[in-house]
Amino acid sequence: MSETMLAALTNIRTAEDMIVAFRDEEQCRRLLESMVWPAGRICPACGYKRSIAIAGRDTSKRRARPGRYQCSSGDCRFQFTVTTHTPLHSTKLPYECLAEWHVADAAVG
Repeated sequence: MSETMLAALTNIRTAEDMIVAFRDEEQCRRLLESMVWPAGRICPACGYKRSIAIAGRDTSKRRARPGRYQCSSGDCRFQFTVTTHTPLHSTKLPYECLAEWHVADAAVG
């Protein structure tokens, strides 16, 4: 986890601190990614350690959203996000809520 992300988490003491730490979607996504992939992105399907960001690219019917990646393994090419293969995978909640849940869950146990 990067030093700035670690500092953001360790400084959370109140609800207001949490609002500041999770101020927008981009910040929350980066925070979740640093918690889930502290050593860099890993494909959840095959474990390959290289992937490409496909955000903003046309994917058949619409443009891919930020935080969407594709495995670079020639055999896999799996598309994933930080919530893939987690209980939060199919949720439509914004990243702000997901980050707050992850931090609260880590604090409890």
